[in-house]
Amino acid sequence: MEIGGFFPYQPVGSEPNNYVEHTCPDPGDTAHLMSGRCAIYYCLRDLMLTDQKRVAYLPSYDCETVLGCFVKAGYEIHYYDFDKNLSPVFEEEMILQISVLLVCGYYGYPTYDENFVKKCKASGVSVIVDTTHTAFSPLPACPDADYIAVSLRKWMGVASGGLAIKRKGTFGVKPIPINKEQFSLRDQALQSRETYEHTGNEDYNKEGNDVFWKAEFMLREIFDIQEGDEASLKTILHYPFRDAIRKRQENYRYLLEHLPERSDIRPVFPYLSDDICPMFFPFFVENRDALIKHLADRHIPPKVYWPVPPFVKVEDYPGAQYIYSHIMSVSCDERFNTDDMQKIVEAFENY
Repeated sequence: MEIGGFFPYQPVGSEPNNYVEHTCPDPGDTAHLMSGRCAIYYCLRDLMLTDQKRVAYLPSYDCETVLGCFVKAGYEIHYYDFDKNLSPVFEEEMILQISVLLVCGYYGYPTYDENFVKKCKASGVSVIVDTTHTAFSPLPACPDADYIAVSLRKWMGVASGGLAIKRKGTFGVKPIPINKEQFSLRDQALQSRETYEHTGNEDYNKEGNDVFWKAEFMLREIFDIQEGDEASLKTILHYPFRDAIRKRQENYRYLLEHLPERSDIRPVFPYLSDDICPMFFPFFVENRDALIKHLADRHIPPKVYWPVPPFVKVEDYPGAQYIYSHIMSVSCDERFNTDDMQKIVEAFENY
């Protein structure tokens, strides 16, 4: 069976995990949405009730679907660049020009400067934190956030994984009904993936991937503020994420200790503290396409997050341009063990 791929449906217990309080210790209001981009758009729709300026400062290295929420909402957009540690390069003169700041972490690591966030907050700028890449990291989300949005579909098997949290007060908007066609595709993909992981039958793997991407491209077209389904919310609120944190950290540390050192392939984050839960294990690679093929041929499908969004003139952001063209990652999540990590190590040794 491959080491990677999206999560299947998984059994969970009856014990509540207090995930929302883990993310935001004192939430004002919470909504469960069809996806992470629906959650971000939900936060924006609420913010637009009071934000008349509507000027956003966004990461130039991000997913098209995240940035697309601000395009859909009609915001004027400015971007910030990054260094090669995936840390934002903020321009302080932007603070007086903007009404909302979006920050996020990457691959489990909260890389942004909280002092800049505090300055924005003190100047009346609203702050949205996207915790999709830091969803399980043990520290709560940025304390200066007005809104927190997350997609949990990269962390567990759920058909609808979006959560939106308003730190103070209640949301002034209400979700619309879930899109049944898109949900049905997601459900079919997760069922196929579950069968594949139980049987190893590659036909189910292909079927699941085909349906998964059909659902993803459909979501790009129809996303709004659709609500999530009850079964997914039950999974989110009962998933044993603390066990997952421990296993992910073990796997990440194994890779750090055993991967061969190479000048053309370097870990983006060559350290792991106890307050970090890795999403994947990311690398900067000089000849990325060759390594991707080498790993995929050995049933280790890499991830590349993300292609350059059409909204970003990437040549204006050289740091982000380097990241987009050189980054890739492999899985180290709780489905896999030390033996699986050793297979990744051996694949790198044979490259």
